[in-house]
Amino acid sequence: MNDDLFNLAEHTNRSIFLTGKAGTGKTTFLNDFVRKTRKKHIVVAPTGIAAINAGGVTIHSMFGLPLRTFVPTTERINGDLANNIADLMQHFKYRKDKLKLLREIEIIIIDEVSMLRADVLDMMDFSLRHVRRNQQRFGGVQMLFIGDLYQLPPVVRDEHVLGQYYRSPFFFDSHALKELSLITLELTTVYRQTDEKFLEILNEIRNGEIGDIDFETLNKRYIPEFEPKDEPYVYLTSHNRMADEINRKKLAELPGKSYLYKAEIDGNFNENQFPNDEILELKPGAQIMFIRNDATGEKKYFNGKLAEVVDVDEKEITVIIDGQEDIYKLKKEIWEQKRYSLSADKSIQEEVLGSFNQYPIRLAWAVTIHKSQGLTFDRLIIDAGKSFASGQVYVALSRCRTLEGIVLKSKITPEVIFADKRVSKFQDETHANDRVEEILNAEKYDYSIKKIIDRLDCHWFKPSLESWQHSAQHSKALDTDKVKFLYETIKPETEKFIAIFEKFKKIIVQKTQKFVGGTEEWNEVETKAKGAVNFFFINVNAKVFAPLKEFYAESKGVKGLKQYNEDFRVFLDDLEDYLNDLKTLHLLETKLFDTENEVSVTTKIAKIPSHILTYQLFENGKTIPEIAKERGLVTETIFGHLAKFAEQGLLDLSRIFAKEKIKIFEKEFKKNSHESLGEWKKVLPSEFEFNEIRILLNHYNHQKEKK
Repeated sequence: MNDDLFNLAEHTNRSIFLTGKAGTGKTTFLNDFVRKTRKKHIVVAPTGIAAINAGGVTIHSMFGLPLRTFVPTTERINGDLANNIADLMQHFKYRKDKLKLLREIEIIIIDEVSMLRADVLDMMDFSLRHVRRNQQRFGGVQMLFIGDLYQLPPVVRDEHVLGQYYRSPFFFDSHALKELSLITLELTTVYRQTDEKFLEILNEIRNGEIGDIDFETLNKRYIPEFEPKDEPYVYLTSHNRMADEINRKKLAELPGKSYLYKAEIDGNFNENQFPNDEILELKPGAQIMFIRNDATGEKKYFNGKLAEVVDVDEKEITVIIDGQEDIYKLKKEIWEQKRYSLSADKSIQEEVLGSFNQYPIRLAWAVTIHKSQGLTFDRLIIDAGKSFASGQVYVALSRCRTLEGIVLKSKITPEVIFADKRVSKFQDETHANDRVEEILNAEKYDYSIKKIIDRLDCHWFKPSLESWQHSAQHSKALDTDKVKFLYETIKPETEKFIAIFEKFKKIIVQKTQKFVGGTEEWNEVETKAKGAVNFFFINVNAKVFAPLKEFYAESKGVKGLKQYNEDFRVFLDDLEDYLNDLKTLHLLETKLFDTENEVSVTTKIAKIPSHILTYQLFENGKTIPEIAKERGLVTETIFGHLAKFAEQGLLDLSRIFAKEKIKIFEKEFKKNSHESLGEWKKVLPSEFEFNEIRILLNHYNHQKEKK
């Protein structure tokens, strides 16, 4: 299933909701996909903690969304309650780099989608369509939603306002998804629990099948007077204050001195996104829980594993991990606050804005259900009272590996089992586990070929060339005959490329259709695609990009051509992107570009070093004051440049110094050797300046070495 799921996300443009019960490996798939995909992607999440844990950023920060509820209408509404479409558009004035980034994205991954409100997803849709100038949903970007809708639901502050425009607050009731061919794929193998009876009870609670739930077996774990003695248990609560109160009380009861461990926070890291307490208070005997998997090869602990503090001091914490005998010395870990940016080669980079360096533990006599999401425990105490919200009973029970590891402080009754039929209806209607292979085979070939056709499309060459020619012909500072010659040379080439592209497009589509129909081999399609990619790279580079770049090198920096050069640079940048994109093209798993054709494609003009420009002017007969004036530099700088050439014996000293001055220096040079320029200055007549001494010294040192 995972391989087919990866291929479906990677080789089609199909938007997917990936779900599964607790412990089925949704996070594992997310991490694997991000590591393996070639698609330009970002990972976002509805909340700060979820974003940090997923290695991404929040939806609101990525898209600059307002915090207020959004209502999809142009009608005037109370701005204190919500934003309408007009209000929203004001938030899409992004910086240039953010615009470029959002236009390059091919797939957006949203983690913990159960907490994503429908109106927030609609705001994302408006943003992407606006920025990408594409009225397809999400601007044509593929969406991968990951989460479990039977777990924690979205937080809705203004239910009345939202309810007027949305059937439910869940993401699947957004207006954007009504026009998207979304499919639901469910991971079904549970790795956390193996007890069939316990899994059966969990599934029935998850689905709200009250008549089928074996309450009798479940409530055998009801032990109201239970107090843990020999083995560590975690008390699962519904609210932060309850968990904090239990943890403070238990810590205070321990003898011994408390030690405080403050997190090291570097750069920009939002306080509301701290993944752990900024200050940890610990004593020997404290029950703690790891909040990360062990990233080393040792794999001593996992997210949710319990341990007991053995010893603490200012510099070190040692613990015994539950189920192990050896003492373990804790190591700090780093969480990063990130943002996405676009690199020079148009790949999407993660930029670290700040870091949070702390021990990956927290006090764990008690933990909230919200913070337990994604964790695995061996022993839990649960009080599923009336404070439990929808989905929380299932989340709480499913944190534990076994039914025997659970102690219930209150009985589980039908009144605390909630099932939202809207969730099951949506998932039933979009469920596609049995169609993955069929969808993949139907869409992957067309998607891959379309991607190649889109990248090879060169129709834009012609209007861009016409625009350049018009701009160049009307510029008084350019050689119009040269412009005309270049234009008349390149124009027929662009027309030829467009005709070849149209022919290729027709043939490749026909070949793909024949392959799908079983009358053509796939390698025929591959061969044609490879030939086209390499043909266009070699020829567009040689016949369009290179001559235009050469012409640009002559005009770059010339006075009076600033606006012309800026416009010309846009055309060259587009050509550079076109050619470099061809190098990266794949047809499914096959790389199409032949590395034998590899050449560097860049609009950067090789800059002539400043001292060489000075020497060229000197060789052309210019005096030092004339060079300084023409280059806008002080004469000392010009002397410094020429000193480099004096080292090689390349300067005619008579063009710089009077014969008498040269004789005086030469006489002193033959007679004495001085350590520094300062000493030379002392022994020579006062009219000798330091810059002059350096040139003369370099010249005569070179002469001496030659002998």
